[in-house]
Amino acid sequence: MWRPFQLNPEMPPDGMDRQQYLTFKFGNEDNARSVYQRIEDEGKKNKIYFQFNKITKTPNSFFSHKLLAYAHNKKKQTEVLELLFYKYFIEGEDIGILNVLIQVSKDADIYDEHIEKYIISKKDNDSLLNEEKKAKNIGINSVPCFIFNKEIVVSGAQPKKNFIQIIDSLNNNV
Repeated sequence: MWRPFQLNPEMPPDGMDRQQYLTFKFGNEDNARSVYQRIEDEGKKNKIYFQFNKITKTPNSFFSHKLLAYAHNKKKQTEVLELLFYKYFIEGEDIGILNVLIQVSKDADIYDEHIEKYIISKKDNDSLLNEEKKAKNIGINSVPCFIFNKEIVVSGAQPKKNFIQIIDSLNNNV
């Protein structure tokens, strides 16, 4: 199960210009370029071809989290998450706007007449925000983050061997 976690909970509702955001986050364009080049290189090794140059806006992701909560109830959360990642990281679309999220819901075959109202409503907002608060309280401050057996927290992109070691150690303790 995927849990909500906004990297930028203070992001304005309409998002922010991508270059402005990257300069703010990393100090300057060179630092940002270096970080994203490493991500792009790792992606290529796994046949993921990030298109960071297509991203013009860093979105407020809260509505995306609402869509993921809705998708969870329809047992299609992973499919919706993959579509959101594709829309954002490959197509450069703003996954903070309702029209994009509605299209994702249609692509995942979970669209119904209630979804738009749900996304913009306050329903489940408190529970999503509480989950984020719990994550921060146990030290989660980045994504990806993986929690094994409710006790081992692994943050950031990790080599496959790290996951194998963790899983093996958990299996040995059974």
